[in-house]
Amino acid sequence: MTHTTTITSKGQMTLPAPFRKKLGLKPGEQVLVELRGKEVVIQKNNWLENLRRIQNENKTYMKKKGIKPLTDEELDNAIDDAAKEAAIERYKRSLE
Repeated sequence: MTHTTTITSKGQMTLPAPFRKKLGLKPGEQVLVELRGKEVVIQKNNWLENLRRIQNENKTYMKKKGIKPLTDEELDNAIDDAAKEAAIERYKRSLE
């Protein structure tokens, strides 16, 4: 499928309706734009689908390496500890 569209003075273009329909794009949705050599590739931004894929990849990797996932409490504690350390470092720098 090929269509011609025009680039405006602001560098904008309209994605032809058949393309939007084929990708299932609705007004306000974001798309991913990638430069591949001399081609521009536009994809629907399936961030939730991508997040689930990454989570599954991480789960598989952790299982393969024998890494036990942190509990919510352990994760909260790690975040708190890191925040405290960062605050202490900022305070020390402010005294210099």
